[in-house]
Amino acid sequence: MLSLSIEGEAKTEALLPELSTIYNLKITAAEPRDGYYAVLAQDGVFQLHWEDDVEKTLSMLQCWDYLQNRGFPGLATLQMTSLGDLGFYLDNKLAYMTTPLSGRRGELGLKADAVRIAKTLAMLHLLSQDMPASIQNSLAQLKPIWPRFTKQLEELDLFRNMAFHRLYPTAFDLFFLKTYDEVARLAHGSIDLLAKMDIDHLGNEVELMGLLQGSCHGRAFRVTDDGNLKLPDLKGSTRGLLAKDVGAFLDNICDFAQGSLAIARSAFGAYEVIRPLQHVEQELVYSLGIFPAGMWEIANDYYKGQRKMGDPEAVEALRLEWARAVHRKEYWQRLLGDELGYEDSN
Repeated sequence: MLSLSIEGEAKTEALLPELSTIYNLKITAAEPRDGYYAVLAQDGVFQLHWEDDVEKTLSMLQCWDYLQNRGFPGLATLQMTSLGDLGFYLDNKLAYMTTPLSGRRGELGLKADAVRIAKTLAMLHLLSQDMPASIQNSLAQLKPIWPRFTKQLEELDLFRNMAFHRLYPTAFDLFFLKTYDEVARLAHGSIDLLAKMDIDHLGNEVELMGLLQGSCHGRAFRVTDDGNLKLPDLKGSTRGLLAKDVGAFLDNICDFAQGSLAIARSAFGAYEVIRPLQHVEQELVYSLGIFPAGMWEIANDYYKGQRKMGDPEAVEALRLEWARAVHRKEYWQRLLGDELGYEDSN
């Protein structure tokens, strides 16, 4: 890749002719924005980005290029340099140029958005499974699920003992003890299911692995003015079990669409038309969904001395999270639990 070093107050002016040469474009202006340059050329408008972490950025661009060449329509177009490179080095940073994305952020409360996101996510997952090993190995690997969940289960029991044995129990202690039996039941149910499917060995199944987006919030996607749906970039992508993304996406529908089963089922169905989940993946999505991670997070913050809020606020946060956990339990049972044959004992 080409390497440029441009310093001083006239950096923007000095960059213009270099960009014209690097991308073989007739560029007329470049305006610095928040974290990128807006580049105006006779052929259109582009965005020039640059990143400090060269290794991670190069890995992202390799994934981007691979998906773009495979015909994936869900990304802004990555511009190749005149030499066919993914970008160039600018003051020891990795710079790359893309087409801009107009439109609005996606909203999971809208059925049409949720379905479009599901289709885009499914196509991304499907195409990413065949990435060359060199690209896959350059991606950060998602941490194993089993150690994290078993540790959280142990800590829930620890927090219960701390609350039970406190000489003068607080309101938080009392509410946590009140909900503990059901929280523990959900946690144990999740762990038991994960143990049966041998979660640690699923990562050896190539057809279950691919490119993950992580949070899968609606706002991470953009609905363009022409009605298409795009990902602005692939920052933060990791490699892992694709069911993790599906679970996170459906979990977000529960939160942002008020637990709408109609939206969730439509989105899930749209995903499976493109990439049908294996039975074990459905089990994994359900198992991860019912784990009371939110209750653990709030209790962990309270009992480990890293409190971010006072007692009244902590109690209210726990109360709201408990209501959310109860709602999520019913949501996951009706969405997948009944179909998988898991009985809800309550």
